[in-house]
Amino acid sequence: MARRVRLSRDPLLTALAAAAILETAWTVYIGLSLPRHYVAIHWALAWVGLDVGEVATLLAAAWAAWKRRAILALFTSSAGTMLLVDAWFDITTARHGDQLQSSLSALLIEIPSAIALYWVTQRTIRQINRQSMDAAGLHSVRHLPLDPIDPRRDRPQR
Repeated sequence: MARRVRLSRDPLLTALAAAAILETAWTVYIGLSLPRHYVAIHWALAWVGLDVGEVATLLAAAWAAWKRRAILALFTSSAGTMLLVDAWFDITTARHGDQLQSSLSALLIEIPSAIALYWVTQRTIRQINRQSMDAAGLHSVRHLPLDPIDPRRDRPQR
């Protein structure tokens, strides 16, 4: 039985580790080769696109909360991450005179909002775990086998 879990988990672990290594190499390459100054042709499209993505994930999260769907955890974690990315780019791309406004926006709006969304994500996942444990008659999450590759493994062992 343990062999079966290891076999289904190994490809995922290998793919994630390989992706991290490749992304590290790419980051080093980009860091060394990008010009110090660059004028972006689609600057407004990039920023508006990020904001549209934020709105879409927030609306999706609102829908999932209204319908009481478990996918709420995905939407809130995605929206929180997009808000942190927005704060990062606001601060790192701000002109000298705009840095204070960007920093205040990040500290007072985007970062607290992301933290709140991550809190909702955590509470949603805990609720899902409680419901799964209740349905399976378990008293601890440790007894609930979760295998991201094989959904048939999400049933309790008896």
